[in-house]
Amino acid sequence: MAVRICVAETGNYFREIAAHYGHDADVFLLNPTWTAVQRADAERLIDRFEKASKGCSGSGKIFIASGGSGGKLRFVAHTRESLENSARALIRHLGIGENSVLNCYACLPPWHISGLMTFVRSRVSGRCLHVAENAGFHDTSALENFRKTADAYWTISLVPTQLKRILDLDDGVKWLKNFNFILLGGAAVSADLICRAQAAELNFGVGYGMTETASLVSLWRSGDCDTIAGTSLPHAQISLTEADSRICIAATSLGETLAEDGTLIPNPNGVFETNDEGRFDAAGRLQVLGRADRYINSGGEKIDPKLVESALREAGAGEVMVVGEADAEWGERVLALIVPPFPPDILQRLRGRLPAWMLPKRIVAAQALPLDAKGKLDRVALEKLKSLGEI
Repeated sequence: MAVRICVAETGNYFREIAAHYGHDADVFLLNPTWTAVQRADAERLIDRFEKASKGCSGSGKIFIASGGSGGKLRFVAHTRESLENSARALIRHLGIGENSVLNCYACLPPWHISGLMTFVRSRVSGRCLHVAENAGFHDTSALENFRKTADAYWTISLVPTQLKRILDLDDGVKWLKNFNFILLGGAAVSADLICRAQAAELNFGVGYGMTETASLVSLWRSGDCDTIAGTSLPHAQISLTEADSRICIAATSLGETLAEDGTLIPNPNGVFETNDEGRFDAAGRLQVLGRADRYINSGGEKIDPKLVESALREAGAGEVMVVGEADAEWGERVLALIVPPFPPDILQRLRGRLPAWMLPKRIVAAQALPLDAKGKLDRVALEKLKSLGEI
């Protein structure tokens, strides 16, 4: 039977992962903030996986949740090997040596790939994992004293919102300089935040990767070039489709997708085709241009607009479109465009149906949805609607 981990307290969550890591049991990392509906969806997928596995003792896979298409929850299955290939690639890329020690400060949720990889990197290196329970960084009490010796190599993984909050604290820059390397990812990083980190003389980089690739496949480091364009890590080969410049990744860290029927879907020809568009600069570095779909990335949480749209319809909306709009703190926030009429308390009706981070932060009443004659998104019309005030 598959193991389910769903613990609210971060330290205990990591301890549960450690207890099962490298064993035969298949482990599902569940998000303790999911709604009852999301948890039920997860359990349904796990049950189908167990039936498809025909009661086998397990393959030691670790399943991490990722946003799926059509508003459905999806799991990606990784092995210990795929996770550790990713960890070793970053260690080599940082130039600290295959056998060097790497200490990790964990302040991202362990049920996300970014949080899980702090555990794996420290495990591969055989050194310390410091788990921070208060990772909001709202005040200086969150800036824990973790460094014991001057010669230890410490890294921290942050989403941009966390870095901004730390920089805003009085002792934030001083605390960040305890880290030999700061890895940013999970959401778009603004030019202003990059400038602030550079002005503070922090050693940092911006990574590109996802659950399916066990985190990083490319990394831009401060000083590489003016544009955020990442160099491929040694375990990954990146290419672009000819038709629409979608980013394709071949790597020794690829996971497999758990299908609706409970079986695992391997990557065709060992290549994962993303929904991100990109290009290569003159030096062969990857620049990510944006999503080919409408996914919203808010503070590192990836939100499928279709899921929010479905919940809005259940709450009484008719014609509705959910999109992302720029947000200074979270990178993006959820905006709902709804054609009247709809219930005035529609936001209140959503509470309990969706977690807080998926709720629309603004609702705009639109005479018509921003679609062209072919039914595709009209970006010019969308920008005009975004400029309207909320209801």
